Amino acid sequence: MTNLLSIFIATQLSGIFAQSTIVPAPAQTTPIIIEHAIIHTAIQNAPVIQDGFVIMDNGIIVSVGTGAPTGPQGEAPPANAQRINATGMHLTPGFISSATTLGLIETQQVRATDDRAEFGPFHPEVAAWIAVNPDSNLIPVARLGGVLLALVFPQGGNVSGEASLIRLNGWTNDDLAVVPDAGTVLQWPSTEPAPRWVTTKNSSEQEKERRITLRAFDDFFDAAQAYSKARSANITTKIDLRFERLRDVLDGSRPLFIEAASAGQIESAILWSTRRGMKPIIVGGKGAPAVVDLLIAHKVPVIVQGVLSLPRFAHEDYDSAYTLPARLVAKGIEVAIATGDEPSNDRNLVHHAAMAASFGMAREEALAAITRIPAQLCGVGDRYGVISVGHSATLLLHDGDPLEVKSNVRSAWLDGRSIEMKSHQTELKKKYDQKYAPKTGTATTSGSTPAIHHSP
Repeated sequence: MTNLLSIFIATQLSGIFAQSTIVPAPAQTTPIIIEHAIIHTAIQNAPVIQDGFVIMDNGIIVSVGTGAPTGPQGEAPPANAQRINATGMHLTPGFISSATTLGLIETQQVRATDDRAEFGPFHPEVAAWIAVNPDSNLIPVARLGGVLLALVFPQGGNVSGEASLIRLNGWTNDDLAVVPDAGTVLQWPSTEPAPRWVTTKNSSEQEKERRITLRAFDDFFDAAQAYSKARSANITTKIDLRFERLRDVLDGSRPLFIEAASAGQIESAILWSTRRGMKPIIVGGKGAPAVVDLLIAHKVPVIVQGVLSLPRFAHEDYDSAYTLPARLVAKGIEVAIATGDEPSNDRNLVHHAAMAASFGMAREEALAAITRIPAQLCGVGDRYGVISVGHSATLLLHDGDPLEVKSNVRSAWLDGRSIEMKSHQTELKKKYDQKYAPKTGTATTSGSTPAIHHSP
């Protein structure tokens, strides 16, 4: 009974402590001018702007240039604008964390805070944004690392559900949702036998299980295509939410995010999905170099998960994960970078991009892999991911080069809203900085009782 009571109390308290106390940022009310900044626009092939300025108003970038700030038509900037002198600082688009479970789980050991997965193998009707906790304490932590948008993936089963692009600011799930249905997430089965220390099944049993899973995929998507054709021809009016969510995935209007690591997985997943007319995006991609020609032939992007990771096999080079983004980009493959880690470490996203840059990827390409490319994969490249007139004022101001480990985000704006750069971690630091600060005043002898002074 005592153990059950302890579990119940821990579960309830975890829900309480998971609630962030930071108030969401209000909408922008006055124009803001950031001047004398080093601007990384993340626009393809665009140079870094030295001594640049950005003017944002009503959440939108209205002017970008060099030298003295001017309006979009060359006129004087708004007289009532807030001016920020960013001399020596770097301005970038807000980072986008891809293939994350941020907001879906708070504490891994407490089931009540885990909404990553649903029961059953096929549930494409599940949408990640609905299950996200807007008050998650992990959201402010991610923002301190520059992550302002997140492509959240549901997990579990064969078809996990709908990935959702969310903004990391808002009171409700509706406030957070940018693209509720960014694409369908699919878990592709292994194509190579797992070693004995991973499973108790022999290679024949694993192969049989794989064939059963692939047959289930075919049966499910055959039924989905038949349903879609019937709906288009008005043969049936009966709504099946599972198949309804797949209709624009089946015709290639929305992408299919396929989680696949090995070369065999990637190859079979691409052949299967493109044969059905779908638009795959590979998530994971460690084995992608072995099937580069296939990726290029079908123009398949790759979301590389975990640049800061060890080699998968003993025969691989020690830096195989570090160089993977550079090797793929050199072949002309579109690459986004994700942490591949638990959501508490989304704050380290920029360090993954920095490692890719240190091992062969051009620095601006590495920055684009966590800004422009993820925005394009989500279908919002015309709104987010770059610093350009007409795009959202979703920006980060760094006190140094954004790809240097010593640099910090000093200010952030999400759709023009000024984000408060603090979290429960920064508040705890302030608390204990004060606790252990040098004491002032007259020291007392150890063990003695200090005098009590009464006010007159």
